[in-house]
Amino acid sequence: MRKSTFVIVACGFFFALLAAVTIQMLGGTRGPDEATAQVKTVDVLVAAKDLKTGEELVNNATEWASWPQGTTFAGAIVRENNQSASDAMKGRVSRPVAKGEPMMKSVVIQDTTANMVAASLTPGKRAVAVNVNPQSSVAGFLTPGDYVDVLLTYEVKLPDDENVQAAAAPVVSKLATETVLQNLKVLATDQNTDKQAQAKLMKTVTLEVDPLQAEQLVLAGRMGSLSLTMRSIGDSSPSHPDTGKPFQTTTDMRLSGLMREVRKGENSTGSGAQVVRVYSGNRVENVEVRPYSQSQ
Repeated sequence: MRKSTFVIVACGFFFALLAAVTIQMLGGTRGPDEATAQVKTVDVLVAAKDLKTGEELVNNATEWASWPQGTTFAGAIVRENNQSASDAMKGRVSRPVAKGEPMMKSVVIQDTTANMVAASLTPGKRAVAVNVNPQSSVAGFLTPGDYVDVLLTYEVKLPDDENVQAAAAPVVSKLATETVLQNLKVLATDQNTDKQAQAKLMKTVTLEVDPLQAEQLVLAGRMGSLSLTMRSIGDSSPSHPDTGKPFQTTTDMRLSGLMREVRKGENSTGSGAQVVRVYSGNRVENVEVRPYSQSQ
């Protein structure tokens, strides 16, 4: 084959291949209108901005977003005809809603005058307010949705019976603390129901309890001072796991090593260890008795 002929054939083959590739590329690329036409969509109501607990759905709080048809879920608000977003749903949200999150009927309270704490209560539960201070409320870091345990610190008032006082001496001198209620949900701090509230000084914390727990909480508040301890997210474990051993309430005698040492010293010297009250006619005398020792 002549050199010139070979060059012509090679060029023809190259341009033919280039044309084939070009046609293939153009044929496989569809215009935007054609691609859009293949995916049918519906309008779903979503949050147009971040919504806080209790925020009312006004001032363009919601908007329509295109959603692939057939992928909507139960509870989603789908647009009907030319319905506006503000007309599709009214009320206040019962929990925080992120921007772009689909709005559902379950997160909206239709009555805009409803009390948010009452609206967020679990059926059968009650809301009880507890007086707190920075020391008894985790330094103000409690927010609605947290879970807490309630601790009661109280002064132990023993009867005048000497036998009771003698039995109690190694256990408690004056103060005791114990967990009276566990895993209670925080509904509000002061008047704030916003879970995103910043740490602040607070005077009251509202807790969700059942009717019996409500009675216990009110009584505990009269018996002594209450403190709240915050639980980690998802922690529902008991405060005092069952170890098979008798549970002991935390008391000053059990907590303080100094008081135990003082008590131990009293027993070793006999000073103030045991006192017997002796009645002789109209005369009453307190007699100190040295504790019995087998070495005597």
